[in-house]
Amino acid sequence: MNFRSLPLLVVALGVSLSGALLSNTVQVHKGTAHDALYGLCESGSQQLAVGDAGLVLESQDAGESWAKIEAFTESALLDVSCRNDVSLVVGQEGAIYRRAFTGLEAVDGLKAVDGLKAVEGFTSIASNTDERLLSVSDVSASGLAFAVGGFGTILRSTDSGLSWESVSMDWPAMTNDFFEPHLYDVHVSDSGIVTVVGEFELIIQSLDQGDSWQTVHLGEASLFGLSLHANGTGFAVGQDGKIIKTANGGRAWEQVTTPSSGILLNVWTSGSGDVLISGIRNTLQSSDNGESWSRIEQGALSSGWYQGLSIVGGDAQSRSALLAGHGGNLIKLKLKANVLKTGS
Repeated sequence: MNFRSLPLLVVALGVSLSGALLSNTVQVHKGTAHDALYGLCESGSQQLAVGDAGLVLESQDAGESWAKIEAFTESALLDVSCRNDVSLVVGQEGAIYRRAFTGLEAVDGLKAVDGLKAVEGFTSIASNTDERLLSVSDVSASGLAFAVGGFGTILRSTDSGLSWESVSMDWPAMTNDFFEPHLYDVHVSDSGIVTVVGEFELIIQSLDQGDSWQTVHLGEASLFGLSLHANGTGFAVGQDGKIIKTANGGRAWEQVTTPSSGILLNVWTSGSGDVLISGIRNTLQSSDNGESWSRIEQGALSSGWYQGLSIVGGDAQSRSALLAGHGGNLIKLKLKANVLKTGS
């Protein structure tokens, strides 16, 4: 099986896990059989989901209801980020789109948000690449953002996504082989540390905003999802049930005993022990930093794939998880209070 086209991967793998954990699972949006959602983000009252054929959905009530945004492309949109008043969307053929909250009052052509700010529409930004972009980071406090994708593509922005430049990589030196790996996820810290995961369990990291890079991990299974907390705790997940974790911000990684042999697509960690993983017929959670796992096995979660993953809610009692995936479905998990108890 070729995993180099992950965002279009909708193969269902059968797995059997014990210890299902009861959760309140609500389907907050139902698409059509031909829809697919690949990316999901949350920032305050704003939630966005993106997917096939230019599909963009928006919620302003913590994911309880969703409205379709007028399409600005017919191509697949593969990831979205929203932070620091900027939303970035990436997709096929190097597509990048940007939307920003501006000013303190709504003006002509802009929509009032939160009663004060106004939001522009999405505009196309030149990327200078035709490669598929598979992931885009949040915009850091200093305006730094990265996008990654097919055949080793890495793009950098230092102005909150207004312009982008290609980052040159010496892949033979980085991988000890003559291939350009597909890169599936990227994280940027407010201190300028950039971490990227991809094929062959590759994890690379830059400590200087992308000027220089080091390979910190290599293996066999492709890694599709990455979550790093500000305190240095982090997880990466991928093919064949692969779960690895770090305690020092991604400089070193260790194998986690996994309850699954399926494909794991995304991960979130609270930094204080709680971990949530989505995938193909696999939704896993841990409350002890990956020492033990339970499977959430309800409704569509047990039969479909979910690649988009985001956390909404203000405190431990109200915090929930949103998952986006096959059929354009959006699922909201209202988990037990001892799960998802701190912010990311």
